[in-house]
Amino acid sequence: MVALRGLKIKKRNIKNFVRKVLKSLEMKKMDLSIVFVDKNEIQEINRKFRGVDAVTDVMSFYGYEEDYLGDVIICLDMVKENAVNYKEDPNIELGRVIVHGILHLLGYKDYTDEEREVMFKKQEEILISIDLYDFGLK
Repeated sequence: MVALRGLKIKKRNIKNFVRKVLKSLEMKKMDLSIVFVDKNEIQEINRKFRGVDAVTDVMSFYGYEEDYLGDVIICLDMVKENAVNYKEDPNIELGRVIVHGILHLLGYKDYTDEEREVMFKKQEEILISIDLYDFGLK
């Protein structure tokens, strides 16, 4: 499922991208949700579930059903800001954030330098191995 909340984004391309990410990870078919929220919503979720009163680009919540991987919550405002700050195409940055969220669902962590290095290396390997799509993000 992809919750769009009135956004003009290419839903089919996001679904196809997620399928390719899961395939690159050699995972069986799993369901997951990607939900797009604004800065206020992600800050509230971050405060409620992590005790951190700050905006972030992506949060992940494990699924507790057999074939349900979990939820990836993405703040598109932050994705767009990251793209500007990193001089990156917003669609590529969105792909990066989707992969990052999925890796969190698989148990990857990024709290320490060592964890970040392992996670970011895997993230970039996945991004290189699949085609990035035009999600329609501008």
